[in-house]
Amino acid sequence: MQVRQEIFDTYWRFAAMRQEVFFNKLKNVPPPWTSDPILNTYKFCNAYRVSDRVSQYLIKNVIYDENRSKNEEEVLFRILLFKIFNKIETWEYLENKIGDYITVSKFDLEAYSTMLQEAMDLGYVIYTSAYMSCASKEFGYDKKHQNHLALIDKMVVQDRVINFIVKAKSLEEIFHIIESYPLLGKFMAYQLATDINYSEVINFDENSFTIAGPGAERGIDKCFIDTKG
Repeated sequence: MQVRQEIFDTYWRFAAMRQEVFFNKLKNVPPPWTSDPILNTYKFCNAYRVSDRVSQYLIKNVIYDENRSKNEEEVLFRILLFKIFNKIETWEYLENKIGDYITVSKFDLEAYSTMLQEAMDLGYVIYTSAYMSCASKEFGYDKKHQNHLALIDKMVVQDRVINFIVKAKSLEEIFHIIESYPLLGKFMAYQLATDINYSEVINFDENSFTIAGPGAERGIDKCFIDTKG
Protein backbone atom coordinates (compact mmCIF):
# COMPACT_ATOMS: atom_id res chain seq x y z
CA MET A 1 0.00 0.00 0.00
CA GLN A 2 1.59 3.26 -1.14
CA VAL A 3 0.82 6.42 0.77
CA ARG A 4 0.84 10.04 -0.38
CA GLN A 5 2.61 10.97 2.85
CA GLU A 6 2.03 14.72 2.87
CA ILE A 7 -1.71 14.37 2.23
CA PHE A 8 -1.97 11.45 4.68
CA ASP A 9 -0.26 13.45 7.44
CA THR A 10 -2.40 16.49 6.67
CA TYR A 11 -5.54 14.38 7.07
CA TRP A 12 -4.54 13.17 10.52
CA ARG A 13 -3.54 16.66 11.65
CA PHE A 14 -6.95 17.88 10.51
CA ALA A 15 -8.74 15.03 12.33
CA ALA A 16 -6.84 15.78 15.54
CA MET A 17 -7.63 19.51 15.33
CA ARG A 18 -11.31 18.78 14.62
CA GLN A 19 -11.45 16.56 17.68
CA GLU A 20 -9.80 19.31 19.72
CA VAL A 21 -12.65 21.61 18.66
CA PHE A 22 -15.15 19.02 19.86
CA PHE A 23 -13.47 18.70 23.27
CA ASN A 24 -13.25 22.48 23.70
CA LYS A 25 -16.96 22.85 22.94
CA LEU A 26 -17.72 20.03 25.37
CA LYS A 27 -15.77 21.88 28.09
CA ASN A 28 -17.64 25.13 27.28
CA VAL A 29 -14.45 26.86 26.27
CA PRO A 30 -15.33 30.18 24.60
CA PRO A 31 -14.47 30.47 20.88
CA PRO A 32 -12.23 30.38 18.99
CA TRP A 33 -11.82 26.65 19.69
CA THR A 34 -8.73 26.26 17.53
CA SER A 35 -5.98 28.38 16.02
CA ASP A 36 -6.72 26.97 12.56
CA PRO A 37 -8.50 29.63 10.45
CA ILE A 38 -10.27 27.09 8.20
CA LEU A 39 -11.76 25.14 11.11
CA ASN A 40 -12.79 28.43 12.71
CA THR A 41 -14.57 29.57 9.55
CA TYR A 42 -16.24 26.47 8.08
CA LYS A 43 -18.30 23.60 9.47
CA PHE A 44 -16.96 20.05 9.37
CA CYS A 45 -18.30 16.71 10.54
CA ASN A 46 -17.06 15.43 13.89
CA ALA A 47 -14.09 13.10 13.84
CA TYR A 48 -16.35 10.40 15.30
CA ARG A 49 -19.84 9.74 13.90
CA VAL A 50 -21.28 9.06 17.34
CA SER A 51 -20.31 12.57 18.49
CA ASP A 52 -22.61 14.41 16.09
CA ARG A 53 -25.75 16.13 17.34
CA VAL A 54 -28.25 13.80 15.66
CA SER A 55 -26.45 10.62 16.77
CA GLN A 56 -26.37 11.89 20.35
CA TYR A 57 -30.09 12.68 20.20
CA LEU A 58 -30.78 9.20 18.81
CA ILE A 59 -28.85 7.57 21.64
CA LYS A 60 -30.16 9.71 24.50
CA ASN A 61 -33.74 10.47 23.43
CA VAL A 62 -34.78 7.72 21.04
CA ILE A 63 -32.92 4.58 22.17
CA TYR A 64 -32.13 5.00 25.87
CA ASP A 65 -34.81 7.38 27.15
CA GLU A 66 -35.81 5.73 30.44
CA ASN A 67 -39.50 6.41 29.79
CA ARG A 68 -39.52 4.41 26.55
CA SER A 69 -40.02 0.70 26.08
CA LYS A 70 -36.88 -1.46 26.22
CA ASN A 71 -38.56 -4.14 24.07
CA GLU A 72 -36.18 -4.98 21.22
CA GLU A 73 -38.78 -4.60 18.49
CA GLU A 74 -39.89 -1.23 19.88
CA VAL A 75 -36.27 -0.04 20.01
CA LEU A 76 -35.63 -1.20 16.44
CA PHE A 77 -38.81 0.51 15.22
CA ARG A 78 -37.83 3.79 16.86
CA ILE A 79 -34.34 3.68 15.36
CA LEU A 80 -35.64 3.00 11.84
CA LEU A 81 -38.36 5.63 12.01
CA PHE A 82 -36.01 8.27 13.39
CA LYS A 83 -33.17 7.53 10.98
CA ILE A 84 -35.20 7.24 7.78
CA PHE A 85 -35.79 10.98 8.13
CA ASN A 86 -32.70 11.61 10.29
CA LYS A 87 -34.09 14.86 11.59
CA ILE A 88 -34.76 15.71 15.22
CA GLU A 89 -37.49 18.19 14.34
CA THR A 90 -39.44 15.56 12.38
CA TRP A 91 -39.34 13.11 15.29
CA GLU A 92 -40.46 15.77 17.75
CA TYR A 93 -43.19 16.99 15.40
CA LEU A 94 -44.64 13.47 15.21
CA GLU A 95 -44.57 12.98 18.97
CA ASN A 96 -46.19 16.37 19.54
CA LYS A 97 -48.95 15.54 17.07
CA ILE A 98 -49.49 12.09 18.57
CA GLY A 99 -49.40 13.48 22.10
CA ASP A 100 -47.57 10.42 23.35
CA TYR A 101 -44.41 8.37 22.88
CA ILE A 102 -43.90 6.83 19.46
CA THR A 103 -44.43 3.05 19.61
CA VAL A 104 -44.72 0.28 17.04
CA SER A 105 -47.78 -1.04 18.86
CA LYS A 106 -49.65 2.15 17.94
CA PHE A 107 -48.02 2.72 14.55
CA ASP A 108 -50.56 3.69 11.89
CA LEU A 109 -49.05 4.15 8.45
CA GLU A 110 -51.83 6.34 7.09
CA ALA A 111 -52.04 8.51 10.20
CA TYR A 112 -48.28 9.09 10.26
CA SER A 113 -48.34 9.85 6.54
CA THR A 114 -51.08 12.43 7.03
CA MET A 115 -49.22 14.11 9.89
CA LEU A 116 -46.04 14.39 7.84
CA GLN A 117 -47.93 15.75 4.85
CA GLU A 118 -49.46 18.39 7.10
CA ALA A 119 -45.97 19.30 8.28
CA MET A 120 -44.76 19.73 4.69
CA ASP A 121 -47.85 21.79 3.86
CA LEU A 122 -46.84 24.11 6.70
CA GLY A 123 -43.39 24.49 5.17
CA TYR A 124 -41.43 22.02 7.29
CA VAL A 125 -38.57 20.10 5.70
CA ILE A 126 -38.99 16.60 7.09
CA TYR A 127 -35.78 15.02 5.73
CA THR A 128 -32.18 15.73 6.65
CA SER A 129 -29.81 17.29 4.13
CA ALA A 130 -26.93 15.18 5.50
CA TYR A 131 -27.48 12.44 2.94
CA MET A 132 -30.00 11.61 0.23
CA SER A 133 -32.48 8.76 0.72
CA CYS A 134 -34.03 6.91 -2.20
CA ALA A 135 -37.26 8.42 -3.48
CA SER A 136 -38.78 5.73 -5.74
CA LYS A 137 -42.44 4.64 -5.60
CA GLU A 138 -41.54 1.11 -4.57
CA PHE A 139 -44.62 0.65 -2.40
CA GLY A 140 -46.99 2.35 -4.82
CA TYR A 141 -47.31 5.72 -3.12
CA ASP A 142 -46.76 9.04 -4.85
CA LYS A 143 -44.91 10.71 -1.98
CA LYS A 144 -41.44 9.83 -0.74
CA HIS A 145 -42.42 9.82 2.93
CA GLN A 146 -45.34 7.48 2.28
CA ASN A 147 -43.05 4.90 0.68
CA HIS A 148 -40.58 5.18 3.55
CA LEU A 149 -43.31 4.64 6.12
CA ALA A 150 -44.52 1.65 4.10
CA LEU A 151 -40.96 0.33 4.13
CA ILE A 152 -40.82 0.52 7.93
CA ASP A 153 -44.21 -1.16 8.14
CA LYS A 154 -42.95 -3.93 5.86
CA MET A 155 -39.75 -4.45 7.85
CA VAL A 156 -41.03 -4.22 11.40
CA VAL A 157 -44.73 -5.08 11.33
CA GLN A 158 -45.13 -7.48 8.41
CA ASP A 159 -41.75 -9.25 8.24
CA ARG A 160 -40.84 -9.01 11.94
CA VAL A 161 -37.26 -8.31 10.84
CA ILE A 162 -36.26 -8.12 14.51
CA ASN A 163 -36.29 -11.94 14.56
CA PHE A 164 -33.55 -12.03 11.93
CA ILE A 165 -31.54 -9.16 13.38
CA VAL A 166 -31.24 -10.62 16.88
CA LYS A 167 -30.02 -13.93 15.41
CA ALA A 168 -27.36 -12.31 13.20
CA LYS A 169 -23.77 -13.31 13.88
CA SER A 170 -22.02 -10.17 12.61
CA LEU A 171 -22.46 -6.54 11.69
CA GLU A 172 -22.01 -7.55 8.07
CA GLU A 173 -24.97 -9.91 8.36
CA ILE A 174 -27.07 -7.08 9.81
CA PHE A 175 -26.06 -4.93 6.84
CA HIS A 176 -27.14 -7.59 4.34
CA ILE A 177 -30.51 -8.07 6.08
CA ILE A 178 -31.23 -4.35 5.81
CA GLU A 179 -29.82 -4.01 2.30
CA SER A 180 -32.20 -6.71 1.08
CA TYR A 181 -35.07 -4.22 1.41
CA PRO A 182 -35.99 -1.69 -1.28
CA LEU A 183 -35.23 2.04 -0.93
CA LEU A 184 -32.09 1.24 1.09
CA GLY A 185 -28.84 1.19 -0.86
CA LYS A 186 -25.51 0.07 0.52
CA PHE A 187 -24.69 3.39 2.18
CA MET A 188 -28.04 3.77 3.96
CA ALA A 189 -28.11 0.10 4.97
CA TYR A 190 -24.72 0.49 6.62
CA GLN A 191 -25.80 3.67 8.40
CA LEU A 192 -28.84 1.89 9.83
CA ALA A 193 -26.76 -1.12 10.87
CA THR A 194 -24.42 1.22 12.74
CA ASP A 195 -27.33 2.99 14.44
CA ILE A 196 -28.90 -0.29 15.55
CA ASN A 197 -25.50 -1.24 16.95
CA TYR A 198 -25.69 1.79 19.27
CA SER A 199 -28.55 0.01 21.04
CA GLU A 200 -28.62 -3.18 23.09
CA VAL A 201 -30.48 -5.03 20.33
CA ILE A 202 -27.10 -6.10 18.90
CA ASN A 203 -23.50 -5.66 20.02
CA PHE A 204 -20.78 -5.96 17.38
CA ASP A 205 -17.35 -4.39 16.98
CA GLU A 206 -17.74 -1.33 14.74
CA ASN A 207 -14.31 -2.05 13.26
CA SER A 208 -15.34 -5.52 12.09
CA PHE A 209 -17.13 -4.28 8.98
CA THR A 210 -17.67 -1.08 7.03
CA ILE A 211 -19.10 0.33 3.82
CA ALA A 212 -17.26 3.42 2.62
CA GLY A 213 -19.43 6.27 1.44
CA PRO A 214 -18.48 8.43 -1.55
CA GLY A 215 -16.69 10.99 0.63
CA ALA A 216 -14.61 8.30 2.33
CA GLU A 217 -13.72 6.80 -1.03
CA ARG A 218 -12.54 10.18 -2.33
CA GLY A 219 -10.46 10.67 0.81
CA ILE A 220 -8.85 7.24 0.37
CA ASP A 221 -8.03 8.05 -3.24
CA LYS A 222 -6.35 11.28 -2.14
CA CYS A 223 -4.31 9.67 0.66
CA PHE A 224 -3.18 6.52 -1.13
CA ILE A 225 -1.55 5.90 -4.49
CA ASP A 226 -2.95 2.36 -4.38
CA THR A 227 -4.90 0.35 -1.81
CA LYS A 228 -3.29 -3.06 -2.27
CA GLY A 229 -1.92 -4.83 0.79
